Amino acid sequence: MGVALRRFGLTGVIFLAAALVSDCGSMDAENAALAQRTLKTSDARLKIFRAQTLVGAAGAARVRVDGREVANLGVGGSTMLDVPAGTHKIVVDPWSHPNIYAMNLVAKPGMLYTLEVSVRTEAAVAMFGLVGLFAEAAANENGGSFEIHVVQTERIGK
Repeated sequence: MGVALRRFGLTGVIFLAAALVSDCGSMDAENAALAQRTLKTSDARLKIFRAQTLVGAAGAARVRVDGREVANLGVGGSTMLDVPAGTHKIVVDPWSHPNIYAMNLVAKPGMLYTLEVSVRTEAAVAMFGLVGLFAEAAANENGGSFEIHVVQTERIGK
C-alpha cells in the first residue's frame, strides 16, 4: 500500500509540475475573422504565428506590440491585428527567461506583414541550468527563448 501511495503521489507531483511549466498559450487562430474585414487605408495588418516545432513546445510565447500584450502563443497558435502605419516595437518573451527578443517594424499602409515566432537555437545554452540561462541572457541584447521575424510582406487587395 505504501509503494502504491508513493507512486500515486509522485505521479501527481509530475503532472502538477508539467501543468505549471507548460504554460501552453493559445494554439488557435485568434482574431482570424479580421482577415475578412477591409483594412483602413491608414493601417497595416500583422499576422503573427508560432512555428510548429516540438523544441521549446512547453512554454508560451508572449507577444507585445508597442507595450500592449496582443497574444500568448502556444505551438501553432496565431493572431492577427491592425496597426496604424509607422514604426512599431514588437517584443516576444516567455515567463521563464530574463531577456526579451525585440524588433522594430516600419509598417506601411495597406500592407500585410506575416511574422513568425520561433525558438532561438542560441537559447539552448540555458539547458545547462540557471547559470547557463543567465550567462546567455547577459551575452545577448536580443535574448530569451524565442525570436520573431518578418517572413512575408504583401499588399492587401492587390
